[in-house]
Amino acid sequence: MDTKTIQKKLTRGFLSLTLRKTLLDIINFATIYVVLASILPFSLLGIFVIASGILSFFSYFSDFGLAGAIIQKKEITEHDLNTTFLIQEVIALLISMSVWFMAPFIAKYYGFDDGGMWLIRSLSVGFFLTSLKVIPSVLLERELKFEKIVWTDIIEAVVFNSLLIYLSFNNYGIWSFSWAVIAQRVSGLIVLYMLAPWRVRIGYSTQSAKELFRFGVPFQLNSILALLKDRLTPLITAFILGSEKTGYLSWAQGIANRPLEVMSIVIRVTFPAFSRLQHDKDALKNIVEKALFLTVVLLYPILFGILAVLPVFIEVMGKQKFEPTMHLIYIFIIASFWAIPSTTFTNVLNAVGKIKITLVLMVMWTLLTWILAPIFAIYFDYTGVAIAYLIISFTSIIPIVLVKNMFNIDLFGSILKPLIASFIMAVLVFTLSLFLTRNLLVLISLVILGGLIYTGLIILFAKEKLIETFRSFKNA
Repeated sequence: MDTKTIQKKLTRGFLSLTLRKTLLDIINFATIYVVLASILPFSLLGIFVIASGILSFFSYFSDFGLAGAIIQKKEITEHDLNTTFLIQEVIALLISMSVWFMAPFIAKYYGFDDGGMWLIRSLSVGFFLTSLKVIPSVLLERELKFEKIVWTDIIEAVVFNSLLIYLSFNNYGIWSFSWAVIAQRVSGLIVLYMLAPWRVRIGYSTQSAKELFRFGVPFQLNSILALLKDRLTPLITAFILGSEKTGYLSWAQGIANRPLEVMSIVIRVTFPAFSRLQHDKDALKNIVEKALFLTVVLLYPILFGILAVLPVFIEVMGKQKFEPTMHLIYIFIIASFWAIPSTTFTNVLNAVGKIKITLVLMVMWTLLTWILAPIFAIYFDYTGVAIAYLIISFTSIIPIVLVKNMFNIDLFGSILKPLIASFIMAVLVFTLSLFLTRNLLVLISLVILGGLIYTGLIILFAKEKLIETFRSFKNA
């Protein structure tokens, strides 16, 4: 694919995955939090959450990063695909069988009845069925055809949620989840192979396996370390701080990091796009700068906007209850500003095969988090944990410097104008909020006003880049 085609597909992929996330959030929210919450006891919802969480943990060890290796590799062969499929299915089958036979013990540990045990087994079968989709999905991602993946995900969601609601209304209880999971996985498997036919072939090549594992194992270790860093640290600090202060931290971090959820979409789209251009430094430089500019244009005004309206938001939510979290949100948001360019550039390092560098960085970030967060919690209470994260965030400059020097990326040219526009907007909105009564109507008005001010400023500062970006959206 040439650069123009990749840019077009990248834009379509971003739009497709954004639409997917929006639709799935609406469908899942309506099903779980509205319909099922009104007819099922919370205990059944809790059983499903626990059982799903167990399978999610095992999924991190299911492919050793081979899917990422296929996406990143410059050229792939049938040996690569057949070898990946064989290894993937052997691992998935072993995990599924292990969970199947462990189900009675897991159910007993959590106090589940037979329905809960069979839900765990149903999820294990669904896990194996999902593994059969890996190669078609990877080939679609490699070709940047995300819209077909989106259709599969949406159909799966519709099948799962509609059947779940129907069976729940007909008093199937926990068995509603079991049958819905199986129907979801089977329908997704059929639809994906219809949209992206791939002839299943079993084969093994030692050479292919070595090449794929060389990238895949460090790639997957990054994900596992990120899991341990993000999930284990709160458990350690919770032991030091107690449940209430841990609740403050969790809520504040959730508010501050909510805009960064967009980055998961950006990473999924840009990783195969950057990988396709790893042979052409000029083209890669161009598309990285555009991706960074678009991400910053979308996320920096949201982060600055939160900083500006936070006092009003806390007042509306309940000052007495939420004021202890306000300074935490400020600290976490300041740390988030580094995360946007850093995540983009770390993604570039992965895409061009510098996976050992990113693994070293992840090990460093994990160790720093495990060491600094507990120490700062002991000496500076829950505020210390936020400060520890802020200090660690400054090390995010390392991948930025590496990629900037490697490909001569114009970092400031990509982020400076959105940064200035966001800062001016935040100052104006915050200043105005000082003279207004703090209620929900004022909060909504300030958010809308901030959006209008930022739109005007970014058009004024970066009109040409915006026109080029919107033209890319239109062409896509």
